Amino acid sequence: MAEELVRDPLLGEQRLSEPVLLAVLDSAPLRRLKGVHQAGASYLVRAGRDTTRYEHSLGVMLLIRHLGGGLEEQLAGLLHDVSHTAFSHVADYLFACFDEDYHERHLRQVIEHSDLPALLRSFGLDLGQILAFEHWPLLEQPAPELCADRVDYTLRDLWHAGYLTQAEVEGFLQALRVHEGRIVVAGQKAAIWFARQYVRLVTDLFMHPLEMFADYQLAQALRLALDEGLLRETDLFLEDAGLLARLRQSAHPAITRCLSLLRPGLEVVEVSPDQPFEIYARVKPRMVDPLVLLEDGRLVRCSALDGDLAALQQAVLHKAKRGSYLRLRS
Repeated sequence: MAEELVRDPLLGEQRLSEPVLLAVLDSAPLRRLKGVHQAGASYLVRAGRDTTRYEHSLGVMLLIRHLGGGLEEQLAGLLHDVSHTAFSHVADYLFACFDEDYHERHLRQVIEHSDLPALLRSFGLDLGQILAFEHWPLLEQPAPELCADRVDYTLRDLWHAGYLTQAEVEGFLQALRVHEGRIVVAGQKAAIWFARQYVRLVTDLFMHPLEMFADYQLAQALRLALDEGLLRETDLFLEDAGLLARLRQSAHPAITRCLSLLRPGLEVVEVSPDQPFEIYARVKPRMVDPLVLLEDGRLVRCSALDGDLAALQQAVLHKAKRGSYLRLRS
């Protein structure tokens, strides 16, 4: 049986022997994700924000595999983000999708217009069953639960940005357990560490003024291009570089100005609502509160073990809902 060695910076080297996994990894929709950055426009303005959707999707699949998930759930992990547009969540800001679910609304359409349905049928697999994510508890869970998707993007984004060491990532992964079908954390220390790292992810990355400004600035450029007929909505499903090239080729003065700001060295500040601002930005409110498996076998919420965590999380949620007023540093 043919095998392929895959390398992941967080989960290490693993050998895959299942032909369908190898075929899906090599399919056109998955290969496109190698050119789609997970953090939107942030990689244009900030170092360490160059994780791709492909790397994340592979990581989710490998984490599900590590936790004992079956083949179909591993395939669901590979496919769960395949409908992300270029620059990922920038499309949500473009279309005011405050639940950041534009890609979810287009998942079936993107997959059904690709080679994936025929590919999966050739292996005797049911696409509809694979895409029924509610049946895959390791892949997806509503907040504040842990799931492979949430764990992977947290660790991966923070690691790429230089906030975590390899040892910290490996230590936390070793603390993960599956209890009654759900991902839980063995031990209070590891659970509190992750919950606080998630707050750090939201505040220092997702809600950083520079990152929000870059995403919304690019969304403005895309809105202009769509309104002027320079782009079609289907063009959003290009890779990042291809969509950026289309925008630059338009030579539209306002679009050119927007894009000229998306460069290293951009300086952005957050101001109060009564001050002049260029962009009002909002991001999806996010939090986690992992279930902790204690030595005596009890399951408790992390917030019950960390007296300051709930207040910290509520402050972050309040700010996310309020939004931020941003302008260039003068």
